[in-house]
Order: sequence, then C-alpha cells, then structure tokens
Amino acid sequence: MFKKRWLDIPVGYRRLIFLMAATAVLLGTAVIGFMALEDLSFFDSLWMTIISVMTIGYGDMYPVTDEGRKFALFLVPLGAGIVTYALGTSASYLIEKQLSEKVWEKQMDREIEKLEDHIIICGFGRVGKHVYRQLRQQEEEVKILCVHDDEEELLQVIDRGTLRLIGDPTDHDILDKARINRARGLIAAVDNDADNVFITLTAKGINEDLKVAARIEKEGSEEVLLRAGASRVINPSSLGGRELAMSVLKPAGTDYINNLMRADKKDFVVGESTLESGSPLIGKTLEESHLRRDYGFTLLAIMRGEEVISNPDLDVCFKEGDTLLVVGDDDCIRDLNERVGGCTPEMEEQKINQNPDWGN
Repeated sequence: MFKKRWLDIPVGYRRLIFLMAATAVLLGTAVIGFMALEDLSFFDSLWMTIISVMTIGYGDMYPVTDEGRKFALFLVPLGAGIVTYALGTSASYLIEKQLSEKVWEKQMDREIEKLEDHIIICGFGRVGKHVYRQLRQQEEEVKILCVHDDEEELLQVIDRGTLRLIGDPTDHDILDKARINRARGLIAAVDNDADNVFITLTAKGINEDLKVAARIEKEGSEEVLLRAGASRVINPSSLGGRELAMSVLKPAGTDYINNLMRADKKDFVVGESTLESGSPLIGKTLEESHLRRDYGFTLLAIMRGEEVISNPDLDVCFKEGDTLLVVGDDDCIRDLNERVGGCTPEMEEQKINQNPDWGN
C-alpha cells in the first residue's frame, strides 16, 4: 500500500520529499553529534551545525575536541553536498514547473483557436463527470473542450492532455472563446437549472445551428430549456428512476438495450445516418433496399422531420433528408454514413472545391 501511494506521487515531488528527509536527518544527526562530542547546548549545537553545513566558516564558535573536529570533517563536505543539491533541485523544479505550465497554457490556447467540430462540456459535477467519461470511451475520436471554473476539481476527472478553459461557463466571453460558432455540440451539465438556461441562450445566440443537450433537476425546467433552444433536455433523476424500475420489471430487455448503447465493441450497436443527395437508398422502398442482406444492419426507425416512423412497413420509400436509426455490428455502423448516407470522401472533397471556406 505504501509503495503504491509513493509511486503515485510525481517524480519531482518524490525527489523533493527525499531531499527534505535527507536534510532533516543530516541536521538532526549533526545537532546530536555536537551536543555529545562538544558538550554544547541544543542552540549552540544547532548554530554549529548550520555554519558547518552552509560552509560559512567558524568564528565565535568552533570544535575544540579531536572528536568534534573529526566529526566536522565528515559533516562539512556531506552537508554542503546535500544542502547544495537540495537547493538547486528545488529551484530547478519550481522554475521548470512554472515554465512548463506557461508553455502548456500557450499551446492549449493555440489548439483551442483551431478547434472545430468539437463538443463543449460545461460543468463538472456528478453528471458532467460521466458525460466526459462516456465521450472518452467512444471509438470515434471526439474532440472535447471542457469549461469549468475550478481547475483543480477539473483535473481530478479529465486527462491532463484534454483541452480546457478555466472560467464561468455562463460568461459570454468564455463561451465565445470556446469557439461555439465552430462546435459540433454543447452539453450544459451545470448543477443549477438557471445557469443551464443562460448557457443555452448564450450558446444559441452565438450559433443558432448548435446542438445543445442540457440537464435539469426540476421537472418544470424542461419547457424553459426547450424554449431557450436546447435540442435535448435530460433529467438524470427521472431517467435513473425509469431504468431502475424497468431493470426490475424487464431486466433482460433493459440489459440488452444498455448493451446496444454502450461504446464497447459489441456484436450489435446502434447508429444513425442522414440520407443526403447521392445516397443509394433514395427512391427505394425498404423491401427493395435489402438493408440486412446488402449492408448488414437492421432498420429500427426513420426520422422524417418531426415524424418518427417506428418499425416501418416494407413499402415505405426513403427520401432525401431521412435519418435512419439502425442496429448492426461495429464494422457496419462505423462506415454507415459512407455506405448509405451519400456523404462519401469524394463528395466531401467536391464540397471543399466548390466552397473554399468549407470546414474552416
């Protein structure tokens, strides 16, 4: 247990702790040695130790016995070496720490200035921590920017390489610096419903096309957040209570659905894709498309505007703009957009050529 805790301490701190302990042992040994060999009081022994270790030189007090002189001959080089090394290491560590922090902060600012298609997480309470961990578990490489007002609390949850902004998430300047105008989405996970409403209003004011998911604590806050522009509003207490009830009533079904939604590699996972111009499915019926045979996944529902077509009939015809909710294995879902969405790498390149500002 002690070894594990010792190894968990950063190398710089461990070195400082070791040097402090060695210096304390040296001073204690020297004081006791002078008290015994020179018959001095504690204060006089401490004085003799300090001027010996710091190599100041003897003036009003010096060893008078042969044993004391021999002890001083041993103490002076040893003490000077330990103290000099300790002072040098401490100064070097402090300078390097401050320098590395400044370099990292500048590098992080440059990386944030280049961010696009990223997800912003505001607030790191009970919910925010799980949001971050879930995003990190995704096989897809998700760009994450964390916004929180307490860096020490934030670093207890996130990896040190994760981009972060330290400040009030409700501050317009902080959200603007988070490049909301280029973000993929924002998750308002602050503990206070009013703050989440303000964050949503500010974010939608900067980027009206931004997808915002917000948490609430009170049932009445859902309508307010939806009016503020939130795309999704989640009540963790309500969601948790529903899952607890269903885990008792229908445990097998609940476990199966949870397995589908997890990011770990599974035989079946859930994915979605929006049919764009050029998709091979547009104009075909579900029966004609042979999704299971040709693409390896099963269609669960079609989202067409505000309408949701669950368990669609075989004669339902696919249209441009339809969002397909499907289930399949990892390989099928990973390439879902390229295979049926119509958004292939060639089409992306064509879009960039047509519009030089695309993706900037």
